Amino acid sequence: MAEKEEMNMVKISQQTGVWSNCRKSLTRLPENGQPLRSQSAILFRIALIALAGILPPLLLPPPLPAREDSARLVFQKTAVLPKSRVHVVKKGEWLAGILRNEYGDEPVSHTLIRKLNPGIRNLNRIYPGQRIRLPVREKTDLPEPANAVRKESASPAAIYRIRNGDSISRIILAELGVSPEEALPTYRLIRQLNPGMEDLAQLQAGQILHLPPGLAPPDARAAEPAQADTRLAEKVPEKATAKTLPLTEGLLGIIQPVISRMKGTVTARGNYFIPIEGSVQVTINCFLIPVVELDDGTTVFLDFGNRLSEDLKGVIRGSWSNYAFLVAEELRDDLAALQQVINHSRKYRMVKADRPLTLISKPDIQVFPDWIIAGKETAGAAPYRQGIFLMGGGERPLPPDVRTFAEKNGFVITEISDGRAVASPVSSPAAAIPDLSGMRGIALAERLLATIGEKPVRNAEVVIFDQARDGFNLSIMADLLLVKGEKRFILHTKKLPEQFVRILKEAGTEVILIGETDRNRPLIEGVLQGLNIPVSFGYFSFRIPKDGKRPRLTATFPALMAMTGGEPLYLIDFDMPPEAGSLLNGAKGGRVIRY
Repeated sequence: MAEKEEMNMVKISQQTGVWSNCRKSLTRLPENGQPLRSQSAILFRIALIALAGILPPLLLPPPLPAREDSARLVFQKTAVLPKSRVHVVKKGEWLAGILRNEYGDEPVSHTLIRKLNPGIRNLNRIYPGQRIRLPVREKTDLPEPANAVRKESASPAAIYRIRNGDSISRIILAELGVSPEEALPTYRLIRQLNPGMEDLAQLQAGQILHLPPGLAPPDARAAEPAQADTRLAEKVPEKATAKTLPLTEGLLGIIQPVISRMKGTVTARGNYFIPIEGSVQVTINCFLIPVVELDDGTTVFLDFGNRLSEDLKGVIRGSWSNYAFLVAEELRDDLAALQQVINHSRKYRMVKADRPLTLISKPDIQVFPDWIIAGKETAGAAPYRQGIFLMGGGERPLPPDVRTFAEKNGFVITEISDGRAVASPVSSPAAAIPDLSGMRGIALAERLLATIGEKPVRNAEVVIFDQARDGFNLSIMADLLLVKGEKRFILHTKKLPEQFVRILKEAGTEVILIGETDRNRPLIEGVLQGLNIPVSFGYFSFRIPKDGKRPRLTATFPALMAMTGGEPLYLIDFDMPPEAGSLLNGAKGGRVIRY
């Protein structure tokens, strides 16, 4: 019993910081040799000390929980190093994008990534081909939420028709019943399923929206859009909504289409999660602070209400050097704000255009943008170019064929009117330009006549002498015979006797001699002049718009120009894309033919 009691005392003394060898404490004597106190008294004091160390933690109240609605930094318990796998960095990837693609909105510790990759000095600077280690997600560690969007390859995507009053947030939260925590990944999935919709924040009644498979189909709740919208409004203070929403939507009306045409994204709904050093995560409300992401990894936060403190921004910049912030004073002017967003990138620059840009040299087609967004030149690839055109009152958008032609030549066109990007009008695809190149002789003449709307007849018999009139019959077989009103034209490869030519001319028939090897400009000029069609060679220019102080696009090219039926016909000896040919259609029925 004595040994057992001694062991218990040793344990108690260890918990309270008392010397662990009680036997020595009990027998130690002062300098005069007398015992300090009796053994029972000492045991009583030690018991009191032990109780004093154990009872306070039990009697104190528990710590107050953090307020969830006010927290911006989220701390998570760091686990032991998990299993890892190798990811090979691809061109255009950056660490934040890799983590978002691999783990979605699940926070991943930045410190954990550093521990898994001790050989990489700066994780913000990774290059294509580099191998980085990422943690492997265990199914037991990552249970699927009850309302998570599940990928079901066998289930077709649901189709939803947009109604008046619909918004993407209402559809996600009210129609699909997705929780606020899962709204952002659902929004991103819907954006992937609808690549044709440039701006999900501006839905038009009647549009078709493809929804992820496995989610509930539309039901009667869709009939109450106004009531459903209040769910979102309740999460944002009324004062903030009134001040922020109009300014945000006005600015995003320019930023969103420009960024999307740079293969970037603008997120103005849901939450944006930023992993920080250690196990800290920052959550950004994108409704109040939209997030712009460029394809080079640059991320810019549009803080319209100056809600982010300098301390918090400093914490974020400490972990992510590619993150930038614009405050309210920098967002007052839409173009100036767009310029600052672009110029935060290491890859792009936005500057005022002081001279026209040449798209192609033959024909010489130039554009006159007000602003130009240019990317850095890279080996083996043309630099990115986007022109921003500020439209004046009454100006019409550029024809769709012109936009298509410009984009095929590496130039993206964005037109802005009244503070918003203008959509190009819909039109049918450009018709192919007739091609006469490679043809010669009678074949070229026949094709030329058919192209300008004539109907020549091959191997037609033409009577020169008639038995009833001349006492004998004589006729020739014309290679081509064309009848225009009361006159006839013979296109022939063999020279006729002058007497025959004179007799035919007196009868109202003209003879046009064509060599079997004749081609290109000499043959075309000879045929058209023989048909009394005016034709001349020169340099011709067109512009869009036709009138006004400044053009937005001009085209200059050399050509044979003929007037057929009151419309100009341009015959060129170089290749011209069909979309570029549509420029000439603006000149009252102008047509282009390649020879």
